[in-house]
Amino acid sequence: MVAKQGGQGPDVRDAPVVGMVLVARGDEREAPGDGDVPQLERLELLLAGFGAGGCDALYVALGSRVVAAPRDTSTTFYLPSWYDGLDATVQAALTFARGLDPIAGVLLQTVDSADIGGVGVARLLAAAERRRDAVVRGVRHGHWGQPVYVGADLLDSAGELLAASGGAIGYLGDHADEVTCVDCSDLVGPEPSAH
Repeated sequence: MVAKQGGQGPDVRDAPVVGMVLVARGDEREAPGDGDVPQLERLELLLAGFGAGGCDALYVALGSRVVAAPRDTSTTFYLPSWYDGLDATVQAALTFARGLDPIAGVLLQTVDSADIGGVGVARLLAAAERRRDAVVRGVRHGHWGQPVYVGADLLDSAGELLAASGGAIGYLGDHADEVTCVDCSDLVGPEPSAH
């Protein structure tokens, strides 16, 4: 489904898109397994895809803090233990993004979600067209996935609903008829088999 068109200024194509990776309840809760990707490595991989796909500025949301993303793979930074949960991270990210206006929108993805790379990010941003009134999300094998693009005009209402009990999933579900879905199944491998 396609989000409704809204009023936009003529310079909408020049407004930047902010890419933000959300780090919530990280690897500190469990011992790493043999197949685990270290969180910092995964973070840098996602950020690289955001940059290659067309995001103009990159940030990392660490719970209630938002920091500028590392500019190269030699940069390291501390991923703190914190337990406020994903919705608190999304809330912090949206609050931060509202302060960056004028922007076209923000592309959000959790650090532990599947990487669709620069190709997938470019697909989502092409569908969003830098619109300030659009919600666009990736779809994998018929299931909603990430990243999710939220236009700048929707940041206030999304933040208000996140502050209520519905959370991020509730917000997207309540606005399903306004969400543009972009198929990224070919970028993340086959659908996991059911147990």
